[in-house]
Amino acid sequence: MEARLINSPSLNIKKVDMLTITKEFLFDAAHKLWRSELSDDENHALYGKCSRFHGHTYRLRITVSGTVGPDGMIINFEKLKKLVTDSIIERYDHAYLNELEEYQDLPVTAENMVQYIFNVLASILYEEKVALESVVLYETPTSWATMTRDS
Repeated sequence: MEARLINSPSLNIKKVDMLTITKEFLFDAAHKLWRSELSDDENHALYGKCSRFHGHTYRLRITVSGTVGPDGMIINFEKLKKLVTDSIIERYDHAYLNELEEYQDLPVTAENMVQYIFNVLASILYEEKVALESVVLYETPTSWATMTRDS
């Protein structure tokens, strides 16, 4: 059965060329805020208690945009889930983030993480003809970093 947009003035449904969708993911990971060129005391002075080993349940929100296809979707949510899971979640879930190659020369901050995640996903989604609009990474319920396509 072919998907069709309902054009009904009484329903106020308007056809648009571009829409966004968002998918949310959770993963648990550990890290410490640390710069290898600094001493223990200097790291503690800079990062406080976060210079010690600790963990978070991260919340990751991925927003993509694209044209709605004949199937009524920009990208199937299941496909988006698989792409993000295969490229990010499987790598980060229950990992000690400081040991990952991408953070060997960077402190594992939400800001550095969101940039890395955005760059990885942008190229993958480009191949799917979908634009990555934003990546939001919550380190805690009240603390997060955001990177947008216009950043």
